[in-house]
Amino acid sequence: MPFIEIASMHSPGLNLRQEDFNVAIIENHKRKSCNQIFDNFFNGEDGTIIHIGDPDLRNDKNNVCFASEIIDWDFEPVDIIYFPEIDDDFETCTGGENQQFKFKFLSRYKRDIDRLLRVALRKSPIKKGYILSDYQFGPSIPQIEIISRISDFWSRHDQEGLMYNTVYELYGS
Repeated sequence: MPFIEIASMHSPGLNLRQEDFNVAIIENHKRKSCNQIFDNFFNGEDGTIIHIGDPDLRNDKNNVCFASEIIDWDFEPVDIIYFPEIDDDFETCTGGENQQFKFKFLSRYKRDIDRLLRVALRKSPIKKGYILSDYQFGPSIPQIEIISRISDFWSRHDQEGLMYNTVYELYGS
């Protein structure tokens, strides 16, 4: 299950209204990410994180981190997903990662994602934000990329897709 989040750095809040978006959103002012691979990424920084979820979770704020319905699964199709093997003590988990690498958002949700990115950058006092993903079947080594502008982010998205388990750093003007 992929997770998608947007962070607005040093922002005390974005004052988003769920009824303005087709995707589910939760605004979190405590910098708590659903993305376990990036737990330490925000250490020492404050801001607001927007958890983006499936449209059918708009009224279920306990599971909003699940974003599988906003992903275009036909962009990089995989016939069979192999689940990780977990030992009897639940201490070791092997396999699972490195099965899918790139993704795109479904076109009907791009407008919502774009609006959320723009609000996040506009409300950041330092005009800095991130969009990040976490997917257990994605690359095993997380990446950080500086893209700078939202228009460049969407060009990348449209032309070659985005990488799972990647933080994209963006700046507003």
